[in-house]
Amino acid sequence: MSSDTVTREQLVELLRLRERGESEFTLIDIREEYELFHGYIPGAINAPLSTFDTDRLEGDVILYCQAGIRSEYLLHELAAQGFLGIKHYIGGYLDWVNRSSDCS
Repeated sequence: MSSDTVTREQLVELLRLRERGESEFTLIDIREEYELFHGYIPGAINAPLSTFDTDRLEGDVILYCQAGIRSEYLLHELAAQGFLGIKHYIGGYLDWVNRSSDCS
């Protein structure tokens, strides 16, 4: 696993730290609005890939999508443009839901 990925366990811990004010990052759900019908990770903001605006990229950022494919793509695109401090949740929303009884 590379340093630009976040596992579910790491994300759960980072969300706990953020809730206590011990960590700062922006969690961005890049799925399209119609995909949010199935749910989202609490504390995320939605910025669909189709209309993604790099103005949202301030500080540390964790991207996620449905399965991790689009967020990995966007991660590489942004890295090529010189953006730093960006990671992606490797399993995406499907991993979050499928493992909801783990780590929480």
